[in-house]
Amino acid sequence: MESQRTTKRMTNRDLQAAERKQQILGAAKRLFAEKGYHATSMRELNKAIGMAEALTYHYFPGGKFEILTSVLQTSQEERIGGIVDFFRQTFAESNRPLHEVLRELILGLAQRLTEDQAYFQILIRERALLDDEQKQQLDDLTRLPFEAVSAYLSRCAARGELRKLDFSLAASQFLAHIVFTIIQQFIRERMVDETQAEQLASFYVELWKA
Repeated sequence: MESQRTTKRMTNRDLQAAERKQQILGAAKRLFAEKGYHATSMRELNKAIGMAEALTYHYFPGGKFEILTSVLQTSQEERIGGIVDFFRQTFAESNRPLHEVLRELILGLAQRLTEDQAYFQILIRERALLDDEQKQQLDDLTRLPFEAVSAYLSRCAARGELRKLDFSLAASQFLAHIVFTIIQQFIRERMVDETQAEQLASFYVELWKA
C-alpha cells in the first residue's frame, strides 16, 4: 500500500514537472517568435511565466539556449513531419492533373505553416543557432518535399504534360516561391487564399507546359 502511495506521489510530481516545462516552453516560444532569441532575456521569460529564475534553471540547466532547442525539437517532428506526410498523400494518386495538384500543395502548405507560425518564425530567424546534428535532421526532413515534387514533375513529363526541364531545380523554384509568398502573408497578418493559389498554380503550369 505504501509503495502504491509513493508511486502515485512520484507520478503527480512528474506530471507537475511536465506541466511546468510546457509552461516555460510555451512562454519562450511566444517571446522568441515576437522578439527573437537574443532580444529575449531570462528575466523577461521568468516574468512572463511568473516563475523564479532558479526554478527555470532547475528544469532547463542549460538556460535560454536549452529552452530554445527544446522549443524547436518539440515542434519539429510534428510540424515538419506533418508537412512530409501531406506531400506523400498529395502525390499518392499519380494521374491527377498538374494544376489541381499544385493548387492543393499551395493551400495545404499555407494551412500547415500558419498552424504554428511561432515555430516557423523562430526556425527561420534562429536556424544558425542549431548545432550540426539538428541542422542535418532538419535538412533531411525538408529535403523530402523537394524530392516528392521533383519526382511528380518527372512523371508528368513522362506523360507528355510538361516540357523537358531540370525537375529538381523546378521543384526548388516552386517551393521557394510558395514559402516566400506565405511568409509575406505572415508579415501582413494574412493567409494565402484560393485566388492566390489559383494564380500561382496557373503560372507554373504555363511555365512548365509542353
